[in-house]
Amino acid sequence: MTMRPSTLAITLALGMSGTAVAAGAPQLELSPQSPGASVTVDAVTVGEDAFVVVHASDAGGDIVAPASIGHASVAAGDHQAVRVALDHEVASGERLFVMLHRDTGTPGEYAFGPGSVDVDPPITADGKPVVQPVAVK
Repeated sequence: MTMRPSTLAITLALGMSGTAVAAGAPQLELSPQSPGASVTVDAVTVGEDAFVVVHASDAGGDIVAPASIGHASVAAGDHQAVRVALDHEVASGERLFVMLHRDTGTPGEYAFGPGSVDVDPPITADGKPVVQPVAVK
């Protein structure tokens, strides 16, 4: 079976199911954050419905996971200025980690955490979670 170049491009863009697929590798863009009860992610790119999750850091500056302090649901695609409400205020000098997680359970309901790491797992790229540290200033 041969396909004309335009037919091939449409097939690749839509995938085998006929549903549009978001382009680009999963990624996060962040700027330093202000103290408060939310984080704003400058840009998010995901190829599937997902969650933008904020994790705290421990006294050594390492990520505290699987527990999180906030999350926001995002649809597949590119997003700007994604606000994530936190369950407590963060102060200047803290270090946070923003991570992408797949939405694999009940759509729009984040379930990853202590005792539940099989649902809504981290999105990976090159075998590593897509995560960015960010300072609170």
